[in-house]
Amino acid sequence: MKLKKVIFISLIISLIIFSGSISAFAMNTGFSTREMNSEDQHTFLSNINLTLISDEPQKSTFTCFDVSESGQVAIGFANDQNKYISVYDANGKFQYGYVFNCNQSFGVQWDSANLIIYFVRSDVAASFDSNGANVESRTIEDTADNNSYWNRCVFSKEKTIDTNRYTAKNNMGILNIFASSYSQLLKTDSNGNETIIYDGGTTQTAQTVLFIIAVLIFAALVTALVIRRFLRAKRQ
Repeated sequence: MKLKKVIFISLIISLIIFSGSISAFAMNTGFSTREMNSEDQHTFLSNINLTLISDEPQKSTFTCFDVSESGQVAIGFANDQNKYISVYDANGKFQYGYVFNCNQSFGVQWDSANLIIYFVRSDVAASFDSNGANVESRTIEDTADNNSYWNRCVFSKEKTIDTNRYTAKNNMGILNIFASSYSQLLKTDSNGNETIIYDGGTTQTAQTVLFIIAVLIFAALVTALVIRRFLRAKRQ
């Protein structure tokens, strides 16, 4: 009888430990997800080839960000063919980052000390630790709630952590209408004091000016071509 009791208690303890281990490593995300098989995970991770970086990449405009409960800030942006995520402390000091291959939009979200990267077209949520190691990868399900979560949370330009409000914005005046990404991340505390955590404004202004010049040149060429054809047709 005592032996049965010992076995029963041992089984209960094992189940508790096992359940605790599962919850400790399970991805904490607002998306509903399902498991990826090991082959798909291996293929996906090989394709993105994510690498840890210790030197801060050149600041640029960004398309996504998130802030952890401890105040760490993750900024996601593109540079040529590569995608980057830079991680800063609460004061805006660079800590580490990731560089990876990606020809699609992506978002970021903190899960305690790990960072989840959401890949839009692939519908993949991949979690990485501060050493760049993959913790878990899952498939994001195609549901109405998940579609809403993309814009409502992942790509939201304003997020609140404790009493601090973090806002992604641009600072180019009238040129803001041409912006497709953000240049600044501002933190506003409960007293209304603002702190610039991240500023890629110099790069954004240069990119926007070049874009406007290119558009004007294109418009001028098209206009000249139309006038030339009109005059030729009139002479004939």
